[in-house]
Amino acid sequence: MKQESEELRALVDYLARALRAENSQAIGANSEKPATSGNPAVLRTEGTIQYLSPQPLDYWLWQNWRIRHVGGGMNGRLFRATGPAGDVAVKFAIRDERDRAGREWAALSMLAGKSATLAPRPLLLERDRYPHHVIVQSWLDGVSTNATPADDAAWEALSRHLLEVHSLPMSPVHPAIRPVVLSVTSASDALRAISFQHSCMPRTDWSQAVNDLVDQALSLTWPRWPSPPLCFCRGDPNIRNFIRRPLSWASVDWEYSGRGDPAFEIADFLAHAAHVTWPRRQKSLLVNLYCARSGDTTIRERIPVYETLMLVWWTLRLGRLLSEARSGADTRLAGLSHYWYEEKLELQQQYLQLAAAALADREFVL
Repeated sequence: MKQESEELRALVDYLARALRAENSQAIGANSEKPATSGNPAVLRTEGTIQYLSPQPLDYWLWQNWRIRHVGGGMNGRLFRATGPAGDVAVKFAIRDERDRAGREWAALSMLAGKSATLAPRPLLLERDRYPHHVIVQSWLDGVSTNATPADDAAWEALSRHLLEVHSLPMSPVHPAIRPVVLSVTSASDALRAISFQHSCMPRTDWSQAVNDLVDQALSLTWPRWPSPPLCFCRGDPNIRNFIRRPLSWASVDWEYSGRGDPAFEIADFLAHAAHVTWPRRQKSLLVNLYCARSGDTTIRERIPVYETLMLVWWTLRLGRLLSEARSGADTRLAGLSHYWYEEKLELQQQYLQLAAAALADREFVL
């Protein structure tokens, strides 16, 4: 165990030094062997990484480690390394008030004591030694893709995975598990989150259509319900964070996780930017599968309320991202593509239309 820890620390030391390079190709060029690749363009065009591929993409060698950079999230840099201490994921996370690496470490530590299949095993956490927080965890074999679940069986697997996570016993409360980053248990909570996003920029910086949308959301009377039962939630239900496996799905990227309302997690999935435009029939299948097995009597009432308000929230969040990109205030570790701004501007307009349509449909409003 001590030797394994030393091997991991040496690996992290190397990667921390290598991150001074501008990108993973520059890192590979400075390694002991030039980067090699199979045919990455085809897989990347499909938005899919085959983690079980016999020829890893764009890897290089350092000492006894085979390393490659893994794309994905915007708030960190992720590497897969295979070597003396096993097959591991090394994540460098930005430092902010969310304590991303610490939150993920707490989640993985709790999960390791309850299930061997839901998530990676935590191996190393370092908050002080490097410019960024670092967490090392076991690598999960499987497929991560931004594509919709392929069929009803895949939706069933996703539903069962979420139910398994949400069913983990939380009593006694694990001392390191905090509320999810975006903690919403009522319509009032969601409205406060919307107001916060709106207040991050002067009203004059928002378009009139966005200001009108926010005013409408805040003026409506929304349903109320008793405090829902809280459970452990992953907090970031981006489909790329789910690892598809033959027997059961698993999850990675737990840096937003904590105690929360499972209805909000389902609604957050439905409204998420990664799959907001997916066919409604398919997303309704997830809701039906999940609710059929949930003992929560008001969950069907809460989900559409949360989803509608999250459409408004995403309209504002994308507006802030666009503003930060223009001003240079975006401090995330991953670089932005040449088309990022145009894509996000188009996506924000889609959200604006979807949110306006959802607010106009007031079947759920008292």
